[in-house]
Amino acid sequence: MNALSNKVAIVTGSTRGIGKAIAIRFARDGAKVVINGSQSIEAAKSVISEIEKNGGSACYIIADASTPAGVKNIIKKSLETYHQLDIVVCAVGKHECINALYTSVEDWERIINTNLTSTFLTCISAAKIMKKQKYGKIITISSKMGIVGSEGSMAYCTAKAGVIMLTKVLGVEFAKYGIQVNCIAPGVTATKPTFDLFENSPEIEKRMNKRIPLNRIAKPEEIAAAAFFLATKDSNYITGTTIIVDGGWIANSDYF
Repeated sequence: MNALSNKVAIVTGSTRGIGKAIAIRFARDGAKVVINGSQSIEAAKSVISEIEKNGGSACYIIADASTPAGVKNIIKKSLETYHQLDIVVCAVGKHECINALYTSVEDWERIINTNLTSTFLTCISAAKIMKKQKYGKIITISSKMGIVGSEGSMAYCTAKAGVIMLTKVLGVEFAKYGIQVNCIAPGVTATKPTFDLFENSPEIEKRMNKRIPLNRIAKPEEIAAAAFFLATKDSNYITGTTIIVDGGWIANSDYF
């Protein structure tokens, strides 16, 4: 039997990038997976096709996880389809670079809603279901930029730091219900936005690789491996913590 057999997992923001890799990994290890994105049905269908091709089971729900109505829809339809909820991964996120002095209130609210409010709403809604069964695994996705600041990313860094603290508080509050809440803080990862950045600025790729002790950026599957560990019984004595998967970036003070 696979490690996640008979488990149902919702992965928000799973039509692309890290969320997609996590959904595919969970399905490979036996979970029934709910794919979520806010817009592209075709992208969701593509993830499901890949999962089903490898013998897994999945469905998709197009809804905006940064709104109460969207999260309510995700939870409701997931339960209607699979009748249980064991694991939730909050992988909705988008990095936007805006200098602090030019960040409008609208920019701030959009970035916070996407990267922090979506996680808050999903965690609370999932926990209300998990509390009744006295079991659940909630995994949030922060970033190394929630731990170290980055010029031009004030709102994003603030949101991702908030995810880490939200995880700590919920890990403490939900422990009595048998719910574990843990966080992953990825470093630079090989997703489309990263490749677009490298294509436009090859020098940035060189600088990043030099900054990372392992001398390369992460594969999405390597972030998914950490999520898999947190979703299994092997992590049953871990809650309220953050696993940094950054190739040694934060540990490295020798930038130059």
